[in-house]
Amino acid sequence: MTAQFQRHDDGLVSLVDTSERAVSRMRGFFGMLHREFRYYRTIMDCTGISPEDSPVRTLGRFPSTTRDEYRDFLQPEALSRLSRSRFVCDYSSGSTGKCVLRLATPADELAEQAITEQVFHRAGMKRGDHFVCCDVGFPEIYDFYFRAARALGVRRTTYLHLNRDYERSLEPILRLAPDVLLTLPSLLARFWPHIRSLWPKGEAPIRSLIFMGEPMQPGFRQEVAETLGCGVFSFYGTTESGGLAGECVRGCGGHFDPSLVGVTIVEPQFVDEQTVQGELLLTSWHLRDNPVVKYRVGDIVRVTIRPCACGESTPRITLVERTHEGFVLAGLKLRYQTVLEALKRVTGELDLLTITLRDLPERDGHTLMQVGLPRRFESWQPQLLDALRFEIFELDDLYQFGLVRFELDFFDNDSLEMRKLRRVVDLRVLPGAALTDE
Repeated sequence: MTAQFQRHDDGLVSLVDTSERAVSRMRGFFGMLHREFRYYRTIMDCTGISPEDSPVRTLGRFPSTTRDEYRDFLQPEALSRLSRSRFVCDYSSGSTGKCVLRLATPADELAEQAITEQVFHRAGMKRGDHFVCCDVGFPEIYDFYFRAARALGVRRTTYLHLNRDYERSLEPILRLAPDVLLTLPSLLARFWPHIRSLWPKGEAPIRSLIFMGEPMQPGFRQEVAETLGCGVFSFYGTTESGGLAGECVRGCGGHFDPSLVGVTIVEPQFVDEQTVQGELLLTSWHLRDNPVVKYRVGDIVRVTIRPCACGESTPRITLVERTHEGFVLAGLKLRYQTVLEALKRVTGELDLLTITLRDLPERDGHTLMQVGLPRRFESWQPQLLDALRFEIFELDDLYQFGLVRFELDFFDNDSLEMRKLRRVVDLRVLPGAALTDE
């Protein structure tokens, strides 16, 4: 692999594949942006960026892209460009109360599928396997994963829809006997008490367990591997740029192809000459109809080009933490800002609230989400509860599925401001259930 770290004039660092083929792909990508996308053409013309320049220099001069810019400019332009074409939609969780929408044409779907096939193959998926995916919603994304699995020769694919009665909804898994299981860590933590004793220790049919969407706590990960007797692999990616990296058998980070997905690091800190850590920006070299350039995904990562013990030569990426306060409910990621914006639409003014998460018994709804607000908003209680139940994309589904319950607490303004609490406090005790960052 010919990937090297390249430092830009503004101090950012990009990992760039310097092979002739990759450089040609990058130059063609920027030429395509200038020809076909009004938003990108305006940026390039206003900043004096020429698509004929060195693509590394062009990448360095490009500004980063925020979620607001994606939603306000890239998303509408993509909808306009593709109005007479076939495409599918994918909603990004955890971004704001108003979801980010990614559009994918068949060509972009196939480009992302190729990466997903590499991830699945690296995790041990093979011809003749039975592939089972467990989630509480969004079955359409699993149709995409099933297409990738079938391309590898998988014999059977099954979507197992979980509900608040995990024990009953998991009953089919004994008969299904999956070779490969894909789920989310916070969901696995919830149904773990019901699955860990289904087979004798170390003798489950599951050979590979793939998790996505959030980190898995190391202790919980080890317990899963030892109890089921399987390999445990992470699959890292984002909605807006697609799947990116898949972990190898050595568990030393997710391997990825820098000629397909570009990685740029903000405020880079070099751990050594081959490893850098900082905020991640992504460029989708492989996408043509809804591409992103230096897109802020909200992750702090560590990227290394150090050779891996597994023998694969591609670089690796490891999620360190999120850049914003977030939490996970039944596998779905949410942000503090998401809740704040939704409630602000009810009250017209709201600049602070607190969120406390507590475990509930399964029969009572699994998770209690307590929202603390200034007492002056107490008269808005019915409308605020309705906003939590029905006006936030992710929470709406979880409430309907019976996986979250809401409670409002009201404080005197001074009391709320002086509480000295983190804005998101996770008091749940199940392993892997929390993803809350300062």
